[in-house]
Amino acid sequence: MLILFKFGAAEHLRAFREEGVMHMRTLSYFADLETNAARNDRLEGSYSIYQPKDVGDFTIEHPLIGKHTVDPKELAGPIVFKMNREAERNVFCMFAITEPQEGPLLHSENLNFGDSFVLILNPAAFFDRIRKIAFRIGLKVRADLVKYFDQGTYSGKTGVFRKSSRYAHQREYRIVAEPGLSPYRELVLGSLEDITTPVLPLSDLDSIVEFTPASARDAGII
Repeated sequence: MLILFKFGAAEHLRAFREEGVMHMRTLSYFADLETNAARNDRLEGSYSIYQPKDVGDFTIEHPLIGKHTVDPKELAGPIVFKMNREAERNVFCMFAITEPQEGPLLHSENLNFGDSFVLILNPAAFFDRIRKIAFRIGLKVRADLVKYFDQGTYSGKTGVFRKSSRYAHQREYRIVAEPGLSPYRELVLGSLEDITTPVLPLSDLDSIVEFTPASARDAGII
């Protein structure tokens, strides 16, 4: 089960709905963004992260400081590895619901993403249109739910489909395109009015959309 929403400013969502404009920023853009706490994530574009307890002594060398062996106990935080290829991929971010739930769907911090939303009424048709455009221009596209990890304990691969659990309220679903194009890429799918709702106020999402276990049973979904 996959229910997808796009949050944003009303004018951007009208362009998305009426013309199919998918504005896709690079991962490095979100890592460097300091003016929006909801979007800024210094781990965006990273390849892996390792906690000090999970690494041994290692040596660094620099013309100014010379050669220095580092004891992991001296580290103030985890070691993060980034690669340009990973950081320059273009992403289109959406809000996803995968199962019925009690309580509000919208976290208050999600209001920082804009004032409006649209709901994708037919995800299969949406993805099919993306595939056709991507094939036409020779673009590789992947899509998946983001998995969240504890930034204070996790060691291992991060990548484009993993984020710190501090952002878990975003319930993010990502569409990723490569090769990356900086500072952004735009895919234009054509009108999506037949498979999306009108542009609606984000603050009203919970009064407009109900997806509790009871409502799902009544609708025959579960």
